[in-house]
This record gives sequence, C-alpha cells and structure tokens, in this order.
Amino acid sequence: MLLRFLIAGIASFGLIASAGAEVNGIGATFPLPVMKSWIDDYQKVSKTIIRYEGLGSAEGIRRITARTVDFAITDIALTQAELSHDDLLQFPLVVGGIVLVVNLPGLESDQLHLTGEVLADIYLGKIKFWDDLAIRSLNPTLNLPNKAITPVHREDGSGSSFTFTSYLSRVSNAWDEKLGIGSKIKWPSGPGAKGNDGVASLVAKATGSIGYVEFLYAQKYKLSMVSLKNKSGVFVQANLNTFSAAAAKANWQSQNYYQVLTNLDGADSWPIVGVSYVLLHGNSQNQSDTQEMLQFFDWVYKNGIPNANRYSYLLIHENSVVDRIQNSWKVIKDANGKSLYPVK
Repeated sequence: MLLRFLIAGIASFGLIASAGAEVNGIGATFPLPVMKSWIDDYQKVSKTIIRYEGLGSAEGIRRITARTVDFAITDIALTQAELSHDDLLQFPLVVGGIVLVVNLPGLESDQLHLTGEVLADIYLGKIKFWDDLAIRSLNPTLNLPNKAITPVHREDGSGSSFTFTSYLSRVSNAWDEKLGIGSKIKWPSGPGAKGNDGVASLVAKATGSIGYVEFLYAQKYKLSMVSLKNKSGVFVQANLNTFSAAAAKANWQSQNYYQVLTNLDGADSWPIVGVSYVLLHGNSQNQSDTQEMLQFFDWVYKNGIPNANRYSYLLIHENSVVDRIQNSWKVIKDANGKSLYPVK
C-alpha cells in the first residue's frame, strides 16, 4: 500500500538548525488546514519563517511560474511538458476527499444518497428541485421538500473544481460533452464563492443548497454530507478510511507523479479524492531560502502523519515514494550549478 496512516502522538522533533530564512508559498485551499498545523509545529523547532496562503491552485501556479514565491501547492497536477517549460519540479504531498455538503433542515449527515449521474444533472441545471423523481428514487425513506436546489461552486481557479469536474466527466457523458474538466469553468447555474471556506459558508447560509468542499471544511461548518455511489455500486460515506481505500490505488511511478484519483474501483473507495502537489523551481535564485524550504518538507515527510490524520488527510509516506521525491530534489541547483540538496 503506497499510503499508510498512523493514529499516534506527534513525533518528537530534534532541533533544526536555521539561519532565520523566510520561505513563502501560495496555492490550494484544499491542504490549507494541515499546512497551517505543520507550519505551527515546525516554528517550534526552527527559526525559519514559513508562510503559506490559500488563494487557489490556479493562483499558486501563476505565482510560482512568475517566481514571486518559493513554492506553490496545487491540486491540479501539471504535465511533464508544462513542468519542463517553466523549470518546475512537482511532487505529491497529501491526499484528501472532496465531499458534497447540503443544507436541508432535518437531514442528518450521510442520510442523503446520490449517484454521480444525478449529481451531474443537478450541476447541469437539469434537476432543479429536491423532490425530483431521480433523487426520491434513491432516497425512498426520506421526506424530501419541494424546494429549489441551489448548486454552489468555486468562482476562483480551483484544484477542488478540477477534481470535482474530473469526477463528473467520468460518470456523466452529458457533463463531459458539455463542460468537461477544468479548474474554472462556466457553470450552468448557481452562485460561486472563493475558496473552500467560501463555498462551505455559503451552503451553511442558503437553505436548499449543495456544494463541494474538502472534507475538513464540511466538519468545520457542521454541514450534512452526502453518501455517494461509487464505481463498485456501493453507497459510501466520506471518511479517512474510504479516502484511504481510494488512495491505495494510486500509482506514483510516473516521472511527474501525475494522478487523478476519481471514480476508482473498490467497494470501500470514496469516488472523489484529490491530491495536493508541491511545485518548486529546479534553478534556485535564493540558495538559503531554497535549502530551508527543502528542510521544511523533509521535516513534514518525517513528522507530519499525526497532524495529517488529525485533519483527515493522508500524507504521502511510503518510504520508496518519499525516497524518490527526495532524490528528485538533488537536481535543484544554485546559480553556480551546485546542488542544494541534501543540505550540508
């Protein structure tokens, strides 16, 4: 199994030497909660200042390409051609679940059952009311209201949207033909919001709404989640175990680690799972900051499992994969062509 998780206490840290550098990152809101927790713990053992701001995957890609940040995190994996064009390295950091949340008074979490086809028709604007026959047939015991559905989406360039639309394209020919996959698309209906926080907040306020967010945001806003029918025909609930079942099917052997973990086989697999990737440059313009950044991510891979699990993420932690990732860091060089990893 390429990913494993441990429910354990925080690993003990050794003091990390640091010259007080500042490392700045921007990108996906998907991993923002666990990134904040790692940074908080890392600041206890290092003088290096690490900053990470969640402005969306698309903005992260834009900023790292323009070299205005030291690293970016994206839920939109780049192709090898894109990476080579902009002198970028890409490696996976965490895996987590995208969940559907609804605001229907009296409905408890996981009670509502939906299929991918029905979900696509909701976001296409074909299914407009909660008591539509297509929804009622999946939920014969629920008293669904004759209330309009408000499908909420991300308005910013988002890896969550990329993962969600990838799923919809795999389960719905109508969606694939009309809209396809994208981090920012022209949604047929419903309001948009910025970030996972924005979508969750809007769903929490709007009765009759449905939205897609990273799992932790559903918990943060105490929203009811949907049970989804997976590729094996089983209605599954969103949790760390079903995310792990899907993530176990990942194949990290490709050069750039590109994976789309949606609608995978397995009775226990959650059907909408996303991967957060770190992007950084192969040619460094600041030796000190680059080395401190690599030390931070080295620390995360060694110590980050407990925090990842606490926030319902799966840290990429299989030894052979982490070894490959760290070996890839050896190609990162300073202006004189000197390798900056391992840090001396």
